[in-house]
Amino acid sequence: MTRFVAVALALVLAASARAQAPAALGNVDFQSDTDGFHASRLRIGGLYPYASSFDHVGAAVQSTHFSQGNWSRDAVGIVGLWRKQDAKTLSGVNAEAGAVQVAGHTRAVGDVTWDMRPAATTGVELLAAGDVVATQKAIERGIAYGFVAASVEQTLVEHVTAIALAGYQPFTDGNDRVHWRGRLIWEVVPDSGVNVQLRYKAYKSGRSDVEGAYFNPDRYRQWQGAVGVRRRFGSWIWTGSAGAGRETVNGTDNHPVRMAEIRGEGTLTDHVRLALYALYSRSTGYVDAPDYAYRQVGATLIYRF
Repeated sequence: MTRFVAVALALVLAASARAQAPAALGNVDFQSDTDGFHASRLRIGGLYPYASSFDHVGAAVQSTHFSQGNWSRDAVGIVGLWRKQDAKTLSGVNAEAGAVQVAGHTRAVGDVTWDMRPAATTGVELLAAGDVVATQKAIERGIAYGFVAASVEQTLVEHVTAIALAGYQPFTDGNDRVHWRGRLIWEVVPDSGVNVQLRYKAYKSGRSDVEGAYFNPDRYRQWQGAVGVRRRFGSWIWTGSAGAGRETVNGTDNHPVRMAEIRGEGTLTDHVRLALYALYSRSTGYVDAPDYAYRQVGATLIYRF
């Protein structure tokens, strides 16, 4: 264990002891892609006060191991956690924010959403995020990104909802991107939680040359059709979707895209709550390759004392 993690862990445990934290948090996350890049993260922490999985405050330390072939790097850090959401509508705040050290650089990381419901048929969401760019060259150069965005959700007619998002993404190497995203959702079988979706996303980069550190077209556009589902089984809620479509890089280079994701969350006992998730995406990501694919699996466990 590095000195940074040891000090951060001591701070978390000390804070938990003073506050008599009633819950412990653990998370494991594994990512890989067809370029041979791997990332595995372990996170442990404490939550206090812990009213529920939708209402708590806490802190955690984490260590991420990046590898590709004979190369590897570790990123260690600490994050603060705050969640205050309505369990039914998810309106409220879900936030984590902190910093990591990797390859001699300290970078901000986080993921914050603030969901508001000004009307029964209207939702507004503000988002902010940040992380290191997950490629070998980018990690060695300490390149990270931020992301801020706002989205509006509006029910058009019964069972049909439209979502529009605009965002801005600055990179620490001087590059930036402007993002646009849209989604049209039709609840085909509302009683069974089944819907069909039309998804669109695009971005425009402000800088063409990033010295091969990551995939960076001047213009990117993607259309996708998907089927989604949300079902409750006992205390567990499962959500998932699968889709396919086309992407266009710089207006001329076209590739097929595919995606599948699933998430389940529920209680194992009165004291234990577990969340499981998995994602597969075949689209051009951080690597300029038409057959590029990305995979992620993970689990989060909360133990309430």
